[in-house]
Amino acid sequence: MCCRFLHFAAVLIVFGAAAFRVYGLGNAGNTAALAVYDAWFARLAVGGSIVALLSGVGVLLATAARMAGSAAAAIHPSLVWQVLRETAFGEVWVWHLASCAGLVVVCGGRPGQHPRLVAVLALLVAASLAWTGHAAMGTGTAGFAREANQTLHILAGGLWVGGLVPLAWLLRQARQSKSKQLPWIEVARDVLPRFSRMGYAAVGLILATGCANTALLVGRPQGLVATLYGRVLLLKIALFAAMVMLAAVNRYRLMPRLRHERGDAAAATLARSVVCEQLLGFAVVGVVSQLGTMMPAINP
Repeated sequence: MCCRFLHFAAVLIVFGAAAFRVYGLGNAGNTAALAVYDAWFARLAVGGSIVALLSGVGVLLATAARMAGSAAAAIHPSLVWQVLRETAFGEVWVWHLASCAGLVVVCGGRPGQHPRLVAVLALLVAASLAWTGHAAMGTGTAGFAREANQTLHILAGGLWVGGLVPLAWLLRQARQSKSKQLPWIEVARDVLPRFSRMGYAAVGLILATGCANTALLVGRPQGLVATLYGRVLLLKIALFAAMVMLAAVNRYRLMPRLRHERGDAAAATLARSVVCEQLLGFAVVGVVSQLGTMMPAINP
């Protein structure tokens, strides 16, 4: 589970931060601010992509051990190769790891100069997560629909949860604007509405695709309370609801203060709230990591 959590978190962060660079800062107009962001993003992208690759290998080894029913299988090359060659998980994961390796190579250069390329590669890495696990259990048109639904669910989650990381960084720069030469308050005021619009779309997609996933994996409403899978899923739903409520506070109470009150003080308050939202998001990722190892409620 630890490898799964690290892998999911790293993939979502790199994807969310790269997408943030494209839709949030792409038209910021302040080249000096972009240069500072790109220097920070380069470190984040390199570290995140390496963690994604290494933890992805860890997920493969753990899966091989679980399938073989023995921890020794994780260090047995022939068994690991068998998982890659002869299982549906392996067929997807080999391409997933190849995409992770490509992401490491691209991020090892100057990712800030090619944010769209990094975003596309990170999108492919994140999307391929949907083609393993519970969403890949179906076949034919129904199976494809499940995988497409899960793909949208993961990408929307990456845009929101992963995007909170660069947003928190930006607000920290705005909070410290008195000691810096760059007009970070103005950059934050310019970027926040774009992040907010993306957030509306992401939350809507997460809600719609999440409802579909719940119907497919839980079935009847009783399954939410009568099975362990359902109860863990309820925890995820509760954390998601808490995120939405906190995001609403940020949008309708704290964001307006950034425009009408002292910039650095308002930015500090909003930054703390965004960090809390971020922690809730990673708690959701942790629950998702656990759900992926459990039998769905519809097939107890």
